[in-house]
Amino acid sequence: MRLQLLLLCLASPMAAQSVRARLEGRVPAEVIPTIDSLVQTAAAESLPAELLVQKAIEGGAKHVAPEYIVVAVRVNLDQLRRARNMLVDGGDKPPTTAEEVATLNTALKRGLAPPTVARIVEALPAEPRSAAFHAVADLVGHGFDQDSAADLILAAASMGLRGERLLDVADKAILELQSGRGYTEALGTVQSQLPQVSTTKVPDPSGQAVRPVQQAPRSRP
Repeated sequence: MRLQLLLLCLASPMAAQSVRARLEGRVPAEVIPTIDSLVQTAAAESLPAELLVQKAIEGGAKHVAPEYIVVAVRVNLDQLRRARNMLVDGGDKPPTTAEEVATLNTALKRGLAPPTVARIVEALPAEPRSAAFHAVADLVGHGFDQDSAADLILAAASMGLRGERLLDVADKAILELQSGRGYTEALGTVQSQLPQVSTTKVPDPSGQAVRPVQQAPRSRP
């Protein structure tokens, strides 16, 4: 899931009636009050509560047992709290933003380590860091060393690259890897091109610019 999709899942005040109305007929009726309470708790804590709604609906669609739907929603709430606390522990000044909590939560599930989170927060104080989390997680997911991946993305950020341009840097390194370069060589090649790394978007048949489909990560030699 790319960054722009993650940013759709933001925390916002939720009326109990609206949450319950969305859940009715989509999850077992007996767990709706509990799920609604968890969603309202997340919203009150400025966490991306919509993610909990979607988790519950997903469980209902898969016909998961009611008690397990509640467990899954509770686990996701705890994960969002962990991500928020990690931002704060890394030096982020409250209030943390729901979009960064959502992105970081996803990045942590993809293998981003707490020390790397702290590095990114420290290097990019008082500004959006979602793209940096996402870019490093992309690289880690393709087998790059975590510290080296963070080095590349933070070097790009130090040269003024932000947002989608950081994702371009990660994509470029992945493409270098897929072209046959080793991990260290791929990172070095891209770093030598900073900040003028070319976009990795390519035209699709409709004429729209899209990112290339990324292949499965290879084992580190």
